[in-house]
Amino acid sequence: MALERLLKGFSDFHLGYYREHLELFDRLAAEGQSPKILIVACADARVDPGILTQTKPGELFTVRNVAAMVPPAQFPPDARHHGTSAAIEFAVRGLGVEHVVVLGHALCGGIGALVDGRESVYADYDYLSTWTSIAQDTRDLVVQELKGRPREEIARAVEQAAVLNSVRNLMSFRWIADKVAAGTLVLHAWWFNMTKGQLYAFNPATAAFEPVLGFSVEPTVGRNTALSSIEPARFVAAVAGRKPDF
Repeated sequence: MALERLLKGFSDFHLGYYREHLELFDRLAAEGQSPKILIVACADARVDPGILTQTKPGELFTVRNVAAMVPPAQFPPDARHHGTSAAIEFAVRGLGVEHVVVLGHALCGGIGALVDGRESVYADYDYLSTWTSIAQDTRDLVVQELKGRPREEIARAVEQAAVLNSVRNLMSFRWIADKVAAGTLVLHAWWFNMTKGQLYAFNPATAAFEPVLGFSVEPTVGRNTALSSIEPARFVAAVAGRKPDF
């Protein structure tokens, strides 16, 4: 039944959306892709970047993985498999995107597994804990600073702090840092609360994820941004000192 739903959906797409936008698909086929935005998002089936942003084919270059994580750069590059890093490199160096957005979200299963550690129902999975260990230090910091707080509050703080950790890791790639310094690339830390349908963006000035209420948003990292302003430790300290917003 589930597979039949996919095939029915493709039939509807082919007979409807595809034919209605045939000129767009012809142009994309002839000219190739030239998106201005790369989004690193979670693989979670409930959080589709294209649906959330209502974009058309060709407008977004999307990388999705567990918990929307970006690993730190590996220098010198080795012969291991670096799928997320390779996709980011292609978007930044090959396509010349102007924005990179890391999009975390509420109720993230990957982050939940990271928070729960050995108590997680996924603790015996072969690859999950190794992947989410990208944010292990960030998780440990949050758990320590928010000790005694409800798990929901801790998990939300880890979700958001992990986004900042990924943005910080983006800056470890030399070809990203160079473009940011040149003013041709900016980085964004976003978090989506699916229970409220609200998007939040990190504001380095306040060390907080703030609701996006209009049609413009300041970048998290730009040409003149001090990297100390996006340190997860600074964000976590600010979270520990204020009341939760839920």
